[in-house]
Amino acid sequence: MDARVSGRGTVQSSPGSFRGPVSPDPVTFVQPEFLWFFGILFALYWGVPAGTHQRVFQNTLLIIASAVFYGWVHPFWLVLLYVAAMMDYLSALAMERWPAHKRLALSLSLVGNLALLGYYKYADFFLENIGAAATALGIPNSIHPLGVLLPAGISFYTFQSMAYSIDVYRGELKARRRLWEYLLAVSFFAHLVAGPVQRAGNLLQQAENPRRFDLERIRSGVGLAMWGGFKKVVIADTVSPYVDKIFSVAHPSTPMVVAAALGFTVQILADFSGYTDIARGVARTLGWELMENFKSPYLATSPSEFWKRWHVSFSSWIRDYVYISLGGSKGGALQTYAAIWAAMLLSGMWHGAAWNFVLWGAYHAVLQTVYRVAQPRVPAAIRDGRGSTMAATALMFTLTVFGWYLFRETSLARVAMVLTQDPFACTRDQWVATAVMAGVGGVTGLALTVAHGVQRWVVPAIQASRWYLPVQTTIWALFALAMFVFVRMSGMDFIYFQF
Repeated sequence: MDARVSGRGTVQSSPGSFRGPVSPDPVTFVQPEFLWFFGILFALYWGVPAGTHQRVFQNTLLIIASAVFYGWVHPFWLVLLYVAAMMDYLSALAMERWPAHKRLALSLSLVGNLALLGYYKYADFFLENIGAAATALGIPNSIHPLGVLLPAGISFYTFQSMAYSIDVYRGELKARRRLWEYLLAVSFFAHLVAGPVQRAGNLLQQAENPRRFDLERIRSGVGLAMWGGFKKVVIADTVSPYVDKIFSVAHPSTPMVVAAALGFTVQILADFSGYTDIARGVARTLGWELMENFKSPYLATSPSEFWKRWHVSFSSWIRDYVYISLGGSKGGALQTYAAIWAAMLLSGMWHGAAWNFVLWGAYHAVLQTVYRVAQPRVPAAIRDGRGSTMAATALMFTLTVFGWYLFRETSLARVAMVLTQDPFACTRDQWVATAVMAGVGGVTGLALTVAHGVQRWVVPAIQASRWYLPVQTTIWALFALAMFVFVRMSGMDFIYFQF
């Protein structure tokens, strides 16, 4: 995705972008404006003396700052955010006030949230398809899209807000009466636009508890945010234009598509995990802790393990509130597979109102089904043999790459064309394009792997030594230099802003 913002005006999507009609985004974490915004917020946030009213001041400041951050471009977005939040806040109170009618209160909350999400995210999709179906059947019609603009992050905050109502309904959480703290938990700017999809209980507890200035946590947060910025600016934004270019070609060769799919596999991990790490790092410097969202997903050996490693906050939400609610693995085989398909199709639709996302969700449902049926039948000699883990990882990575191709390709006709054409037919120019794409994807993938290894194993290994501080500050300096060199002043949105 390569959507560019012209000042504070309209978003212009580059060729190959899979972005729908989305409004301009709020200030992003990798824009210079954010540094000013956060610098002022940080100084005010920790500048207030510790005491009885420190938490009240900090919470109030965060609510105001979050409103500025999210409503900077479109103040109307705040109305939608607060409407969704108030529906669940009042629903939870009603459940405890009138327990005999708590199912009705929950139903009203879910219907309200899903109606809000459905209109802004899916109305045009359904109108387009109804109109296309009517035309195909020869039925005269004047059905046309409404041109509804999708507010950034609406899928994230509606799911998070609904989870609060569901948890209160299940008795896993007490309804909160202090509206101010509840609004902060929902609207906290660090996770608001693209997650992680936090559990209400975790954020509410942090909003209700005092926070103290901790230099080590702040240093840890800065390091995590720098690492996230490096992944976004240096890795994701470097490979993105090459991926977009190939996905905009009308008749790409199979080698071109394979190279672009591998490039996108690097891009989406660097982009989304980069956002998450910046969000977690920024929150940590303010005394908050957001959940880890990525756990080396490309090392998964099966589809179920992949979803335990990829977008963990969202996949666990789907597991707890959809898969388990539909019976999960507690019922018979038919019920289990029905729950899997419902969860995966919802996962696909959640990502966007387009058939490629539905196809991607169905593809992962097929993988889950096939693996669940086939794995118990694999002979123990093969399953536990030497190199079995490496082979299983390689297979799952290959399947994941193909899934990302379905996710990224907006034209189902082009998917069919690529799958049925001669896989080895490639002109000289196409081979050149393939080589360039493979080179960029390979270099950025290697850089991501090496940097990840340094962050994951090298830095923690020397944490107790006298070399830790100079090594850490050197890494920060290298990250900052790389971001300064690679930053694109035109701006490139985070992929998950569209969801």
